[in-house]
Amino acid sequence: MLISWPARTRQQVGSAALALLAAALIEAGWLGAAAQGPPAPAGHRQPTAVDAAGEPTEKKTPISPQEAAMERALNNICRGCSPIIPVASVPRYNPAVACDSGSGEEKDRCRRDEEVARNNLTKQWPQFTAQGRSNWVQTNEIGGRPSYVQLIICLKATQIAPTLPESR
Repeated sequence: MLISWPARTRQQVGSAALALLAAALIEAGWLGAAAQGPPAPAGHRQPTAVDAAGEPTEKKTPISPQEAAMERALNNICRGCSPIIPVASVPRYNPAVACDSGSGEEKDRCRRDEEVARNNLTKQWPQFTAQGRSNWVQTNEIGGRPSYVQLIICLKATQIAPTLPESR
């Protein structure tokens, strides 16, 4: 079965990651002939998209302004097409915010890890693409607890994914 992914998705995620996802979905039974159910009995045909009703006849109930704002925010996050915002240098994060849970020793280790990750990011920053930096900096800041460790992991994964063989 051939799976056609949108070009933007292939570009952002990488073909190797999509191949892994497709293989997992097929193995889980979400894709392929088994996912579509049994074939129609002789003399019958499967319905097509044309057979489905066009517009629902019911009127939608209005949603509250808070729900509308939440829906807009989720659509912006989930659609994966955030604008490229130039990020010239490594952003400034407060390690105390990222490392505010755990015991004193765990907090110290977390802060050291954040400092090492920031130093590595500073050295490697020009190696990452402008789009990768923009996407991951924006994604990393969602939720208000940005982390240098998380940022470098995501940037490295984006850098490595296109180099993986197609079979992986």
